[in-house]
Amino acid sequence: MKPIHNTRNCNYRRFLYKKLKHGKISGRFYKFLYRNFPYRLTGGNVSFIVREVLDGNVAEDKAIAWLQKDDNELRRQREMAKSNWECRKKIEK
Repeated sequence: MKPIHNTRNCNYRRFLYKKLKHGKISGRFYKFLYRNFPYRLTGGNVSFIVREVLDGNVAEDKAIAWLQKDDNELRRQREMAKSNWECRKKIEK
């Protein structure tokens, strides 16, 4: 899924990108977050799990599994991103 926000217009993505470059998180975890949460990364569950990974309390594989289990949030993110893209297409015409 194509993300709506990037490192220029989203502070939290910029924060994660810095952590990626400093080796605090892996590229796999960063890519998972970037692709599966295109609309908003600062949801309570997502930011909590990212904090746990950065503190070293949870492994990245386990964190990805936890986030994949949260179907409601993933579905909501997809729907919000899809409606945003549709609105942008309508506005461009």
